Amino acid sequence: MPELFLVPIISVFDVHDVAVRDWLNRLDESALPGHLEYPFKLDRFFPESSRHALMSVDDVHGEILRLLDIIDPQAVFLDISIDFVELENKYNNRMISPLEFWSEYYQISAGTEDSAALYCIYIKGIVDKQIRLIESKEHLPLSVVFYGQDIRSREELIPVYENIRDKDDEFILQIARSVNEITSLRNSPAHLWHTPMQVRQTAISYEETEGFYSELLSRLGRMLKFKIRTHIIKSLREKALEFSGAYERFLDYKMRIDEIKFSNIIEGLKILTSQSEHQAIVIFCTPMHYCALLNALNKETRLPELGVTVGNTNISALLNRMKPFLQKNRIMQSDYDIALDILEQKKPERFNNPGSSLIPTWCTPR
Repeated sequence: MPELFLVPIISVFDVHDVAVRDWLNRLDESALPGHLEYPFKLDRFFPESSRHALMSVDDVHGEILRLLDIIDPQAVFLDISIDFVELENKYNNRMISPLEFWSEYYQISAGTEDSAALYCIYIKGIVDKQIRLIESKEHLPLSVVFYGQDIRSREELIPVYENIRDKDDEFILQIARSVNEITSLRNSPAHLWHTPMQVRQTAISYEETEGFYSELLSRLGRMLKFKIRTHIIKSLREKALEFSGAYERFLDYKMRIDEIKFSNIIEGLKILTSQSEHQAIVIFCTPMHYCALLNALNKETRLPELGVTVGNTNISALLNRMKPFLQKNRIMQSDYDIALDILEQKKPERFNNPGSSLIPTWCTPR
């Protein structure tokens, strides 16, 4: 009976993809021909924050490979997060060969911009770095199944997610102003890097801001316990109300997508288990969906029927390496609790479950 492992992942490809697109969008077309001679070293021209993100994602990737060595999977059930639903479904149904898959994939990724050739060559080198996960462009193992949400629900989520990020930024700014009226903050944000979801329908956020936010929220927490609480509440109430409303709307969308993803995972498992016997199956998911999917897997009664049991591996080292990529979601999750405190409201019962968590945590199943 194969064991099933769920692993949160920050994809090397995703981070390089948004980094190179961001850089190419700022590059003058006349400079493109010169870069075609050295396409694999483009990252040295990226902004400092992008380079920090690329170094960090290499650490994450290394830890994922270490986990796979521990798990020793005979099969990988993989979501590469490339957002090409038609292409993924063709491969899931074995309607195209791996070579056809990658050929079409490069062309879709590049689009029709003048920088398409440079993008294709650069991204090919990045995909090759993930050979351990996706083998190679000549060979995708039959044990790979792509899963995701339908296009409509994904497109609906994009503006909701972007809105909650904007509302959180406004809320944090107002908090900082209110705190600074009384005491000066020692820390300031370091490397900030965010790509809007519209770029590839995938948002990558890298933020070395832990020190700044820890100090900010610590001071705010103390202020809310003392006599100046009334002043702080009056200053922050409007933004807290806007943020909490947007955040709860986002959680409702997220939890609906969790259900869609889980349903697709079950269908994918049916494909895998019908193909051949596997010692282990690894599901990669975005960190935001980890807690919800793990909880659903542990409660799923259909897994024994498929001959699958939920395995367990310690992901604490992986989560530590992911911290810069999880910071924004961690901040939003903390800010929601602060907003409820300011509004003197309790968290709605529908959000008292793992599906409301944006940050993956390591725990023992069952």
